[in-house]
Amino acid sequence: MAPKIEFPKVMCTQHPDSVSKYISTQEEITEAVEAVTRYGCDEYMPDYEGKTTPYHQNVQIVSKLIEETGFIPGRDVFITPRAPSAVQENRFRQLMVMMSVAEANYSAYEYSDIQAISELVHPMTSTIKEIIEAQQHMIDVSELAKKEFNFKMEPPHIIPLIEDAPGLLNAKDIIYNTILGCQDQLNDTFERYRVFLGKSDSALTFGHVASTLSCKYAISTLHELEAGMDTKIGIIFGGGALPFRGHVTLGNADNFFEEYRGIDTLTLQSGLRYDHETGDAENLVKIAKSKLSESPDEFSDHEKEELINIIAIFGARYNRAVKSAAPVVNSISDFLPQQRDRLTRGGKTGYSRDAPDIAQISGFCRSDIKKELEACMPSKNLDLPRAIKFTGAFYSIGLPPEIIGTGCAIADVREKMGESACERLLTKYFPSLQSDLKFAFDYLDMSTASKFLPRDFMESVSQDVEILREIFDLENTCNLSYEILLEMVPAGVLLANKNSSDTDQELLKLTQSTLFKMGKIRKSLG
Repeated sequence: MAPKIEFPKVMCTQHPDSVSKYISTQEEITEAVEAVTRYGCDEYMPDYEGKTTPYHQNVQIVSKLIEETGFIPGRDVFITPRAPSAVQENRFRQLMVMMSVAEANYSAYEYSDIQAISELVHPMTSTIKEIIEAQQHMIDVSELAKKEFNFKMEPPHIIPLIEDAPGLLNAKDIIYNTILGCQDQLNDTFERYRVFLGKSDSALTFGHVASTLSCKYAISTLHELEAGMDTKIGIIFGGGALPFRGHVTLGNADNFFEEYRGIDTLTLQSGLRYDHETGDAENLVKIAKSKLSESPDEFSDHEKEELINIIAIFGARYNRAVKSAAPVVNSISDFLPQQRDRLTRGGKTGYSRDAPDIAQISGFCRSDIKKELEACMPSKNLDLPRAIKFTGAFYSIGLPPEIIGTGCAIADVREKMGESACERLLTKYFPSLQSDLKFAFDYLDMSTASKFLPRDFMESVSQDVEILREIFDLENTCNLSYEILLEMVPAGVLLANKNSSDTDQELLKLTQSTLFKMGKIRKSLG
């Protein structure tokens, strides 16, 4: 077998999950330089998905890296923008980002003959057609650059970002058919092909455990795909600091790199860089460079079938519970600080998440489990906030979302699939679940949460907590400082309209200050 192609190890991103630092779009230029010179990252992702990032940011970053560091983009460091989805946002914004990539590459050729930007991330990938169309448009932009500027640019390749549980379970087929489609329709072949797996949004729609298992399933099956092809598959894992979003922290490094063996690139998001102790991010980068690209977990056909059924069970329990909490979490999320310049949710240029299409899961489940999953999924889009604010909102009222549905789902697995399947879940499929839950229980305060959330929701979560305490021997003792702050949060303010003229402005400021302090304690906005 040929040696594995080297992929970038750590991608610094513009995720707005830092509680302590607001970063303007202009400051992101300096941030890109710091990603390389301070943190040791070898990739930076300018982000246009749901953001008001100016189109000229790509060329500014490329120029500043060349002029101030001596690093050559495309050789020493990789610039990999995330473009908007033409389906979820609009085609115009996507094409403008592609044009900005051409501008950055044109500018970089003044300094070297190496193409600065050779890849773009495509978010919220739901169909192969989206990727092939985006790749065709990138080819069209490259041809336009050649025609107008006599400038030859190799069309940057599109990296699909798969970020819901059904898509992750189908990642092998999605990528295989995308590679074949590009070959057949665009005459484009790949020596290497990168795939981006999203932990956060799959957790938002299917819960923490289902999201983790779906990511691990995707990693394993993508390696199976690579073994049968000439194309080398590079796997990017997108995760944040809190367990719900990946638990990517220095303190959890041993668990993380064991849990997600087989990935090639890790995201280094804002929360870890700005909210954790000085040196934590740099040290994690060093560990990542030695640990990444290890052999993944391998699953037998029986284990894959078992995993899909387990994922469906957890997804059902999570969605059954979270439906009734959606209005509350939407209200609370509006009080959390906006740490990057983002588009508003909804609207023609806005941004929202659709409920996942569960056919790719339910079609492979046992009939009884399929029926339960279908019954528990929301009948309409809940229009939830982005994963960061969703996570932060639940933490801000004393109910870490890692807990929602988890205890009852473990009991369901034991009842429906047997003791041995439950044992494999806890020891092979997700061995660091106990560590994730231990973290979450430090911020759990059922008394405060009950002030905000519906009674039926709290009754369900109470069962989760009781089961989890028994299985994992967890102490339900909230961090004392955090508990004091939770008691200070006035439910009347958080459940009211933030912009209402009736809201006491001093009380509003105190509430926002309290939420900020809680974020500082947990070391991430969400």
